Amino acid sequence: MDRTIHIALGSVVVATVVLGLKFLAYLMTGSLALYSDALESVINVAAALAALFALRIAARPADANHPYGHTKAEYFSAVAEGVLIVLAAVTILREAIPALQNPP
Repeated sequence: MDRTIHIALGSVVVATVVLGLKFLAYLMTGSLALYSDALESVINVAAALAALFALRIAARPADANHPYGHTKAEYFSAVAEGVLIVLAAVTILREAIPALQNPP
């Protein structure tokens, strides 16, 4: 499991670097497309962090309260990512609709 945790940690680092680069590109251009792409990268960072956290919990051995282990933590991580994707879509729509109605 240590290898899995290290890979998940690497995913967090890569997602954070990509987010920084995309947000910098958005700031330099003001492009709504780059803004939406940067927002999607925020989701990637949050999902990578949630996955890292879930994997650490899932690695715990079974105990009295969880006789079958803690593997369901990974499902909660997947649900959290889905919720974040929906929130990102709503935010992007909120920015895109006025831009479509009144182009800059």
